[in-house]
Amino acid sequence: MSKYTYEESVRWMRCQPELSQLVKFCYLDQDNLAAAERFVLSEEFVEVVKILKIKESPIKLRILDLGCGNGIASYAFASLGHEISAVDPDTSNDVGLGATKKLAAVVNNGSIVTYQAFAEALPFENATFDIVYARQALHHFTDLGKGLSECSRVLKPKGLLLATREHVVSNNEQLKTFLDEHLLHKLHDGENAYPLKDYLSAIEQSGIKLLNSFAPFDTVINHFPMSNLELKNSLFERLARKIGSFPAKNILNIPFVEKIYRYYLSQNCDYPGRAYSFFGFKQETK
Repeated sequence: MSKYTYEESVRWMRCQPELSQLVKFCYLDQDNLAAAERFVLSEEFVEVVKILKIKESPIKLRILDLGCGNGIASYAFASLGHEISAVDPDTSNDVGLGATKKLAAVVNNGSIVTYQAFAEALPFENATFDIVYARQALHHFTDLGKGLSECSRVLKPKGLLLATREHVVSNNEQLKTFLDEHLLHKLHDGENAYPLKDYLSAIEQSGIKLLNSFAPFDTVINHFPMSNLELKNSLFERLARKIGSFPAKNILNIPFVEKIYRYYLSQNCDYPGRAYSFFGFKQETK
C-alpha cells in the first residue's frame, strides 16, 4: 500500500466501518469539537487533572501542549481557564494545527494559541511554562534527549512535565513487530517506540526530576480504552471463579487489592508498544 499523509490516513480510516470504534478511541472523529468535548469528560483527562492538581487552580497557568495534534487536550486544559500554547509540526485542518485553531475559536474559557514547531526547537523563551504536557508525543521525537532538554528549558523552575501514553518496547525485535502491526504506521509511517530505559535516561539528563513512572496498568491514562470499571470487573471475575462471588465482592472492598492487581498486570505486560506515562518537575539550578 502506498504511503499517505497522516491526514489522508485518518480520513481513510473513517471510511472503514470496521474501524469506527478505533477512530472514536483515538479521538479522531470527523467532528473534532465532539471529540474534544468527549476528551474533557474522559477518565483519562480526569486523571491528568488529578496528577497535575490543577482542577481548583485559582490562577491561570501557562501550559504547553506539545504534539497537540487536533487540539483535544488544548481544548480540555483551556476549558479549565488556562492559557495554552499548542505546538505541532502538522498544520493540516483535520488532524493538525488547523483543527486546533478551530477549537481555539470556540473555547468558552481560557485561551489557545498555536505554533508550528518541532520539539527539538521550541519557539519560546526559557522558563515560560508552568506545565509541559505531551500526549503520545515523546516517541515521535527524532532526538529524544534534545526534545526533552527543550521541554526542560521552557519550563519554569519546579514546573511540571507530564508525558502520557508513550510506546515502550523491550528490544529491536519488539520495535519491528510494533511498527509492522501499527495500522497508521502502515499507512503513513511516523510511528516509533523506545525502551523504557531510554525514556528514563533522557528525562533525568534533561534536568527533570522524575516523580512517577506509570506502568501500563497503573493508571487508566495508559490502559484506555479499558475503563477503570472494566479493569475492576475483570478482577472480580478472576476472584469469583476461584472463591465465589460473595467473598470476591468483600475482597474488592479492601483498597490495596486493586493496586496489587494493577501491579500484577503491569509486571506481566510485555507486548510491543505498551503504554507508559512519566511525571516529573524541573529541578532548580544552584
